[in-house]
Amino acid sequence: MCNFIDYFYGIKIDNIEFDNKNYFFIYKGYLYKLYAIDTEIDINLVVNINKAMVGRTLISKIIVNQLGNYISNYNGVSYILMRIYADNKRRISINDIDYLGNSLYTNKINSNWGVLWSKKIDYLENLISQFGKKYPIMVNSFNYFVGMAENAISYFNSINFTENYSYYISHKVMNIDEVVDCFYNPLNIIFDYKVRDIAEYIKKVFFCVDYDKSKIYNEINKYFSNNKFTITDIRLLIARLLYPSFYFELYEKILVEGKNEKIILDVVSNLDDYEKYLNGIISYFKKQYGVDDIKWLGR
Repeated sequence: MCNFIDYFYGIKIDNIEFDNKNYFFIYKGYLYKLYAIDTEIDINLVVNINKAMVGRTLISKIIVNQLGNYISNYNGVSYILMRIYADNKRRISINDIDYLGNSLYTNKINSNWGVLWSKKIDYLENLISQFGKKYPIMVNSFNYFVGMAENAISYFNSINFTENYSYYISHKVMNIDEVVDCFYNPLNIIFDYKVRDIAEYIKKVFFCVDYDKSKIYNEINKYFSNNKFTITDIRLLIARLLYPSFYFELYEKILVEGKNEKIILDVVSNLDDYEKYLNGIISYFKKQYGVDDIKWLGR
């Protein structure tokens, strides 16, 4: 890979390492990472967003190769090289969401979570029908989470969109137990409702072993005090909170990536406590914004 880096980027290095996900190396004091990518990504969109954010955020910079391209092909694999600016020794925090969330927005898209989530359920149901016999833990828990997702879809569909919405920088996947440069990876950037990232953060801190959950109310109180949200925003947040993205992400890792299904045990074994946690969070927003209770959570 050192020769690959030299040929495509003119960077001469003596050592390159691999961390089970990506290659990385240090050059002139900067950390660089080489990401294998899906060639179906809209590279022009990714690059344009990247250019708009580099220099005024901690977003990693996509490096153009010596052929003038952003994608380099080697042994049948497509790669993108990035210079990392974020501290790769700490984890994602709510401050990162606050910092990055308002950095870029557009009103040129129309996101419909209800439709997307319905398609996701259909896709996952097809997977479980084909391969479910191998995975008893998932088979026994799947219907519960489909039911939760259907509640989220119903709640989303009940929202009356009267505002002309802007869509803000968000993330495809929010893994808060990863180091922070994952958060500033342009390959993970999308435009969506402003509450997407904070909702994913609130859900996933519950399952983060070394996160002090007693801090969550102080964190969200500070976050929502610093940002203006409409009642429609808060209802979107609750719809997102109800949607069990964390379960479906693990589900795909098991069925698509071949991970051991035991990775889902922590989620399944803590459902009662998670429902109480979620009910407490939604009660907080009821007090602050006057949204309705979610009846089945308070049972």
